[in-house]
Amino acid sequence: MESGTALDAGGVDGRFLAVDEQGVGLRATWRPERGFVNLSLWRGDQCVETFHLTPGEISDLVGFLVSRLATLAPPAVGARLRVVEDPAAVPPGGRVPTAKRRGTVAAVRSGVAEHLRRAAERIAP
Repeated sequence: MESGTALDAGGVDGRFLAVDEQGVGLRATWRPERGFVNLSLWRGDQCVETFHLTPGEISDLVGFLVSRLATLAPPAVGARLRVVEDPAAVPPGGRVPTAKRRGTVAAVRSGVAEHLRRAAERIAP
């Protein structure tokens, strides 16, 4: 499907559609009320095969895809993140006290945890 398209078909049931240049496609439809994800293969506007996967089976499939995709990613060249400190907050010795760094890290973790908690509340089991 290199020259095909992929799109989020939207909707409450959370559809994803990927179609190649010949009109052959894969559609995934999340069906939480039924306890499965429906994967279907399409040729043009005709469904030619359907698979019902449990959350565990989908988890295994996604894990497989992620692990294979990870082998294609180029290795990191160097550190991508670095600490940028406020020059006014750095003492004359040049180092920020450890306690101050811990407080900043704790604040960031707390903020991330709050965002994750709110996102989890929006997801229906």
